[in-house]
Amino acid sequence: MIFKSLHESLLNKKIKKSLNVLDSENRIKPNPIKTIGCIVDPMFPVDVNNFNKLAFKIGLKEKDLKIITFQEDDNGFNIFSNMNITPSSISFTGEIKGNDSLEFISYDFDLLINFFNNNNILTLLSSKVNAKFRVGFDSVDSKLNDLIFSKKIKKFNDFEVEFVKYLKLIK
Repeated sequence: MIFKSLHESLLNKKIKKSLNVLDSENRIKPNPIKTIGCIVDPMFPVDVNNFNKLAFKIGLKEKDLKIITFQEDDNGFNIFSNMNITPSSISFTGEIKGNDSLEFISYDFDLLINFFNNNNILTLLSSKVNAKFRVGFDSVDSKLNDLIFSKKIKKFNDFEVEFVKYLKLIK
């Protein structure tokens, strides 16, 4: 119990530090968007093809899209995406160590979609990604995202419509 509490404290400290760095950056939406990264919690009812269609709608191909998914444990195969992050992808001190996670944060993205609610592991991962513009939900720290949607959006189609609309409005 003490170790778990210490681990959570160290993780929260890493997250806070990363979010402060993000908050100090001047981020703007690139025009055109050429690469998209998605961090997805499969607790949302969403399919990988939704993200492929979304990328296509804004003029990208499947190769321009990278998706990493949260998985509660290392056992089992995730058919959602070929990159996964699990709790064991984070060291005791809050460092990212999983191969998929390290690969994901090695990319530079024009746009990062944080498709998750409050999740410390995904927040830490997102805060370490090099992205020019970030989109996500109001259930996470506001320093993480530049364009923030209400977590009340439950259907991907509603998210997609709003996302495309606001992406066109932001210059």
